[in-house]
Amino acid sequence: MNKCKIKRGLLFSLLFLLILPLALFAGGKKEESKEPVKEPVNTSVSSEREPISDVASEAAAMVNGVSIPLKTYNGQVQAIIQQYEGQGVNFQDTQLADLKIKVMENLIDQELLYQDAKSKGLTVADSAIDTQVDTVKGQFPDEATYKKELAAQGMTEEEIRMDIGKTLLVEDYITSKYGPSIKIEDSEVLTFYQGNSQYFSKPEQVRASHILIKVEPEAAESVKEDALKRINAIKDRVNNGDEFSDLARELSEGPSNTNGGDLGSFGRGKMVKSFEDAVFALDVGSVSDVVETQFGYHIIKLTAKEAASSVPLDDVRVQIVDHLTQVKMAELITSYIGTIKPGASIERYAN
Repeated sequence: MNKCKIKRGLLFSLLFLLILPLALFAGGKKEESKEPVKEPVNTSVSSEREPISDVASEAAAMVNGVSIPLKTYNGQVQAIIQQYEGQGVNFQDTQLADLKIKVMENLIDQELLYQDAKSKGLTVADSAIDTQVDTVKGQFPDEATYKKELAAQGMTEEEIRMDIGKTLLVEDYITSKYGPSIKIEDSEVLTFYQGNSQYFSKPEQVRASHILIKVEPEAAESVKEDALKRINAIKDRVNNGDEFSDLARELSEGPSNTNGGDLGSFGRGKMVKSFEDAVFALDVGSVSDVVETQFGYHIIKLTAKEAASSVPLDDVRVQIVDHLTQVKMAELITSYIGTIKPGASIERYAN
């Protein structure tokens, strides 16, 4: 039997798997593609609702009189869109509408959990907040860049501390509330492993070196003929016993020449098709005939090959236990929110 191990930074993602806490500083080192910064939610829990005329234009929602800032809502929506666009995925209109609903409900659920934790007198140590603030700062090259980013996003460090404190409080609350009750049986791990074999397969891998003589696809025939003569001459030297790596360092026009032509290990789909077909057809230690690609003419030496295989269960047991723990935690949290949400005063403004 495996006891659950809840890791910080995962619990809010249980409510909505696309959103992670502290996402406002995700990718902070990459200044060319900064994520929008979250504006922290008002951390006071008040029984008196703020006048709608004062907050509706700046609030995405109100939860028991506490506003969820519109900037927080918009920032999370944009952060998720940017994350997926970075992976080549674009949202359609219907998908975007669904995303906005999920973000809204996730923020409301977070606020409800925070208010519930506060009502029970729970607090977070300043030292825990300090540690997380240091982690945020560590995503930037120096203090000046960090403060510049805060200013650019209209944030203060105190607001960052408030947001982190809120996140940690809810994480501590639901961890202590549900963590001890979650147990993952060995049989559950095995069932998941056997039922999701596609996630635990290791595809065929090869390691190869090559020698390249560059020639543009649109080059004149005389240029192509000259390049072909050069690569054939190198192939003859390999056949006569010259060391492949030495010839690659001396004559290859590819960037791997400094490594003796070594391309490292790779699987299918990583190289252009003609190159891939040639390399995967080789036996270890053999050298290909001349292969033409859009980069020019190659000869390839296969230095290692590893057959497709399955990752042993013991190698992924911890990850499976973590995943199953998260799933069970999410179910418990969702169920609990379902008991407190109907009695809450909730107004949604954003769409």
